[in-house]
Amino acid sequence: MKTTINHLLANMAAANLLVAVFIMPYAVRYLFAADAWFGGVLGQISCRLVHFAYAISIAGSILSLIAISLDQFYAILFPMKRIVVIRNTRFITMAIWISSVIFMTPYLAMYGVREMAGQKQCVYIVLDRIIMEIHFSFMFVFLYAFPLILMGTLYILIGRKLWFRTIPGNIHSIHRQAAELSKRRVIRMLIIVIATFALCCLPVHVFHMCAAFKPVLTRNMASYWSLLIVFIGHTNSALNPCLEIALNRKFRGEFFTLLATCRTFSMWRFRKRSERRGFRDSQINMHRMESVENIKDRIAMRRGRLYDLSSQGQTLHSSPISLVQFSFYNNVEIES
Repeated sequence: MKTTINHLLANMAAANLLVAVFIMPYAVRYLFAADAWFGGVLGQISCRLVHFAYAISIAGSILSLIAISLDQFYAILFPMKRIVVIRNTRFITMAIWISSVIFMTPYLAMYGVREMAGQKQCVYIVLDRIIMEIHFSFMFVFLYAFPLILMGTLYILIGRKLWFRTIPGNIHSIHRQAAELSKRRVIRMLIIVIATFALCCLPVHVFHMCAAFKPVLTRNMASYWSLLIVFIGHTNSALNPCLEIALNRKFRGEFFTLLATCRTFSMWRFRKRSERRGFRDSQINMHRMESVENIKDRIAMRRGRLYDLSSQGQTLHSSPISLVQFSFYNNVEIES
């Protein structure tokens, strides 16, 4: 599974995971408290970092898709050329995240805590209309329109190469046919992933553009529509891993293998826990029996003399009478 495309898909999965870790708790809190926040230095830092992390996750996911598209483009159209930059997964991963941080650094200055109507709120603090229009236009062009046009062009060329090429049908080309079919499945999965990204992110970008250029439209919009738009945008991060597992045979096989391993490990832990519990219960029962015997010995010592009956152990062991009763009856006979 350690191939260039799988490393890039894992990189995109890490970007999607940022949404689940940072953004989803904030989104759930927004349903109950809206923009309400807490003040102080910690409030300013946390407000800026939450929106900054969301922006980084979006940029990282999109740049990963672009890198995957370039990797597939050169692998299929120019298989003999060795593109060192794209095949170097460490360099590409560092470039994706460093670029995401650099592109989204303005978010640290565009959000903050402000006191509005006697309540501290984490809001968009840029009040200059021109800066707002430039910001949302930049986001739309470089994080939506340009990536879609670039990836669409690359996949059109890739599809033309794969689907309109005649594969030889002799027996010596079986492995080649299997490789071609595998590439077609991967390209089909990536096209569906990109189409899902385009459909999920389009409402969010349209909403932001309307807020920048036609704020009257967003002000008169019901609150549940804005929440639905944001929810659709977040859905993309949840759908990506599901699509990769559903549409990629290797991912699906590894996923079920992982589930089987987890189940085997859970059964092993359950068995070990049962064994430890059984051993612990037996130890507890032994301690209880020893405690009961000690209590019996102390009672016998208080009632009278306790004789040493070690030579008669077998007789006592087979007798149904207890040690306390034996000592008591023996003392009664002596007194009589």
